[in-house]
Amino acid sequence: MGRSRTARSLKRRGPIREPYDFVLIVCEGEKTEPNYFRALVRDLRLSSANVVVTGDGGSAPQSVVAYAIERFAANPTYDAVFCVFDKDGHARYDEARITIRDHRLRRFENGMAAGSARFEAITSVPCFEFWLLLHVRFTTAPMRRCSNVQKAMKSEALFQSYEKGAQGWYERTHGLLGQALTNADRANNAAAAAKTDDPTTLVPTLVRYLQDLGK
Repeated sequence: MGRSRTARSLKRRGPIREPYDFVLIVCEGEKTEPNYFRALVRDLRLSSANVVVTGDGGSAPQSVVAYAIERFAANPTYDAVFCVFDKDGHARYDEARITIRDHRLRRFENGMAAGSARFEAITSVPCFEFWLLLHVRFTTAPMRRCSNVQKAMKSEALFQSYEKGAQGWYERTHGLLGQALTNADRANNAAAAAKTDDPTTLVPTLVRYLQDLGK
């Protein structure tokens, strides 16, 4: 009887947090990015109680950042908060990045101040699809808009059926993850040398962070 009550109690409380970072990932899109990172979290066998992925932040960078700040304020025990958003013609893209740079998230544990949470922008220029493209192709060609990235993707066999918002793209590309990380590093370094941000992606920062948690 006691065991039955305990099982029911645990079910009501939901999954128990593991002894590693408590993380919030707020994505610009409702489907593509959240689907990708939820699949990555599952593949790394990270607890959904520790790594919370949401696409409820709206479709604009500044709304993503505002929502992340609001979620943190409601539960200031997160160790890290990541905002995943694209540049792709958004008028307030730079403003969103500056807000993250200048805003401090003050953590509390058991009612006591516990320092600052990591607060980071995971940007892609022009869009998240550039990260997916890097799984099969290295390129530094300026993309300008996401429609150009999607056009480039359609020329690759792996992505001929790609539709934004579709599920399963982490599963279809994860075997090429190492190549994507290498290509992204090369593309980001080339962009820095050329003093441009087109194309770039900071998705590897978040991928590697989650991989480290998985270890």
